[in-house]
Amino acid sequence: MSEDSSAGCASCGIAQVDDIKLKECAECDLVKYCSDECQKNHKSQRKEDCKKRAAELHDALLFKQPESSNLGDCAICCLPMPLDSNIMLICCGKVICNGCNHAKKMSEEEASLDPSCPICQEPAPTTKDLEKFMMKRIKMNDPIAIRHEGIEQSRKGDYQSAFKNFTKAAELGNADAHYQLSLLYQNGHGVEKDKQQEVHHRELAAIGGHPTARYDLGCEEWDNNDWDNNDNAERAVKHWIIAAALGDDSPIEFMMEMSEEGYVSKDDLAAALRAHQAAADKAKSAQREAAEKYKRAAELRDEILFKQPESSHRGDCPICCLPLQLDKEKSTMSSCCSKVICNGCNYANQVREAERRLEESCPFCREPIPSTKEECHKQAMKRVEANDPVAMCGEGFLQYHKGDYSSAFEYSKKAAELGYVGAHFMLAGLYRDGHGVEMDEKKSIHHTEVAAIGGHPDARCNLAYYEERNGDMKRAVRHLIIAATQGSDDSIKSLMSTFKIGKVSKEVLAAALRAHQAAVDATKSPQREAAEQKLSNKDDVIDSGLIETSFYSA
Repeated sequence: MSEDSSAGCASCGIAQVDDIKLKECAECDLVKYCSDECQKNHKSQRKEDCKKRAAELHDALLFKQPESSNLGDCAICCLPMPLDSNIMLICCGKVICNGCNHAKKMSEEEASLDPSCPICQEPAPTTKDLEKFMMKRIKMNDPIAIRHEGIEQSRKGDYQSAFKNFTKAAELGNADAHYQLSLLYQNGHGVEKDKQQEVHHRELAAIGGHPTARYDLGCEEWDNNDWDNNDNAERAVKHWIIAAALGDDSPIEFMMEMSEEGYVSKDDLAAALRAHQAAADKAKSAQREAAEKYKRAAELRDEILFKQPESSHRGDCPICCLPLQLDKEKSTMSSCCSKVICNGCNYANQVREAERRLEESCPFCREPIPSTKEECHKQAMKRVEANDPVAMCGEGFLQYHKGDYSSAFEYSKKAAELGYVGAHFMLAGLYRDGHGVEMDEKKSIHHTEVAAIGGHPDARCNLAYYEERNGDMKRAVRHLIIAATQGSDDSIKSLMSTFKIGKVSKEVLAAALRAHQAAVDATKSPQREAAEQKLSNKDDVIDSGLIETSFYSA
């Protein structure tokens, strides 16, 4: 503010009259001039005072506590936006908190409604339509959309285009765009390195309520501190307290460390902690807490879902203890004990029996082989009555092919309850097609996930299909890679197709191919190769009297 509003020109002394208007100094607000020439002539006399006052005005603006973070308030609940949990609505450019978004999703599911925007009620765009909606918002000069496009270009390494978009978004008032520009200037990406511009845009971002920019400014002041007078350290603490009051965790963690070493006072730390807690309390709501619990549950589920199974759902042959091959024609299941045995061990048993002229018997439990299919089925039903899940799933598959879907569902359901992975895969198909039960995609996906977690590669490939259909190729590829490491040929075919359209890198594909080959090699043995050679001769068929595993869709 001027020292005296009625004073005349600081250079020539002329008073303000009707035809002479005095203007404040362009760099400070202490004096006035009647013309640019007078200001220029007087500059040398007031240079130091003017510079000092300009710095004071700059700091007054810089260290003013923003009313909110750069994210502002949620457009629905009007509470301060959390720093790490928000959703941008592409259709209308609004940003809402995860709590309101979660509440909308839950209400839609309860009412069986199609997903729509919580603000404008437009149908939720598919992943394929996102880019079209984004470009529409960009053409409307939406700073959030323009900044988002800049972020995507930065990720792709197109820094020059990112710089242009960040510059435009910053001109439209987006604080994060200023912060992104500061990073480009800092790293020399898309523009020459420029420390002055870096600090300038970081300060504009901080003034706009950007907590990370504010924290970075504090760190820079701290690093440049002269420990004899601590001027920069005091400025650093001011920045961190402001960032903490916006809800940022980083300054709290750093200040606690520095307080333990005696560099930050207990009073300053206490002020930061109070400000941070106040910001956290303002951002709380029941809906946001529910959304956070749901998110954590989803994260835990994904940890389980994407954990590499130790083996496929088929497990190992109980005789040679090698992994069973995924091709169900290369193993058989005994109706007497429900054990699945590889063709190699089965063939070796036949050779032993032929050499010793023994009666045919089960390679595992040595029970005589039944001579008819009816006797086989009778043995299998005994296993069903004994609550054998493998036999139950097999009976379910039999009923399915007879068209008795209700019985197929009941047998599969009981086998699944007993932990049989193949039964979950069977249930997934029944729920998907509405056979023997009402069609239910959610339950179908649930059982597909349980089967995949249990090591079923076909279930894993189906999950990849669901994710690809929903536009999430990253998750789809993760599923395919896991299936490939179990020896799934279908997953390799899908990965090859995905590689051709540029959705999988050469390195990822190569790693999947190596893992697939390792899984295949782990199933090889001389006995299995001998059985394979025997089976390749159409006149020599291994006739064990055993029920084929493929009979059970396991």
